[in-house]
Amino acid sequence: MKKLILVVSYFLSGVCGWTQGCVAIRNVGAISPGLSFEKVQRNNEFVFTVTNRYFEGARTFRGDKFITDTLVRNKIYTLNISAERIFNNGWSLALGVPVSANSRRNSLDHGGPQTPKYTTRSFGLGDIRFTVYKWLLDPSEYKKGNIQLGLGVKLPTGDFRYQDYFFRNDSTTVLAPVDQAIQLGDGGTGMTAELNAFYSFNKTITLFINGYYLLNPREQNGVSNLKGRNPTVTEIRNNTTVMSVPDQYSFRTGIDFQYKKFILAASFRLEKVPANDLIGGNKGFRRAASITSFEPGLNYVMKTAIAFVHIGVPFKRNITQNVENNMTPAGFADIIASFGIRFRI
Repeated sequence: MKKLILVVSYFLSGVCGWTQGCVAIRNVGAISPGLSFEKVQRNNEFVFTVTNRYFEGARTFRGDKFITDTLVRNKIYTLNISAERIFNNGWSLALGVPVSANSRRNSLDHGGPQTPKYTTRSFGLGDIRFTVYKWLLDPSEYKKGNIQLGLGVKLPTGDFRYQDYFFRNDSTTVLAPVDQAIQLGDGGTGMTAELNAFYSFNKTITLFINGYYLLNPREQNGVSNLKGRNPTVTEIRNNTTVMSVPDQYSFRTGIDFQYKKFILAASFRLEKVPANDLIGGNKGFRRAASITSFEPGLNYVMKTAIAFVHIGVPFKRNITQNVENNMTPAGFADIIASFGIRFRI
């Protein structure tokens, strides 16, 4: 087998990413899960990654307390296609393009808690992302360990005003923007920062870490959060009649074990939408929340490609109770599945 250097390449599906139930953590089109090839970086190469991510968010929490699994069900599927151009001296440029198909089924968005449940949907292009990466140490010399920095921009290419029909009764519907959890984008031009690092103890064991932050200076995107209703006094007072454009971040650390063509991964991942942004205001509706997961994975190494599957199992969920979400609960997933292939040409 060729000599492989295992590298942190779990750049978000932002998120993402990462949409997580009712929590607006975006799949922002970043480089998908994968592993690097021989010599970490080669000059004059392209690396392509196709990733699928799917989950159903049906477990409703208020704060960190589980309430019910019958209130709402969000189904989120994202196909992320990314291309990375490798340059000299550890530089690379990446483009990520996500396409999502989402749905949300409940009664509260429609006629109220005592009415039947209905489904709203969204489908289309998400927020595209460009990122420049640099290995701090010469990849041709430092094969046991390295650190990579990334700076990028997230463009508001996803439709953040996506609309569907909401039922007021059996015969009356109203066309309005869908819930923030299934919108295709957030409406903001964001800046991204990444830190990726790895260290190989031997040919079998590699430790890695990955950090990602999306900074969204825009405070609100002007899209109604009311789903065709008239605003309540509380929503007007809390400035939650329109959607916020929140920051988001993630951190992941773990270890890889290689046996012949198989690589077993074991890691922990934290994903969070903070209550307060680093730059800009915090007005508008947002579900500030966090989710921490154990994420095992299996990778299969081929000559010029790596196939992978990873399963996230959340064990800690928390939706911040504040005026920015009108003190409402949020839905989270039990299982988050990611699978795909990464190959070079």
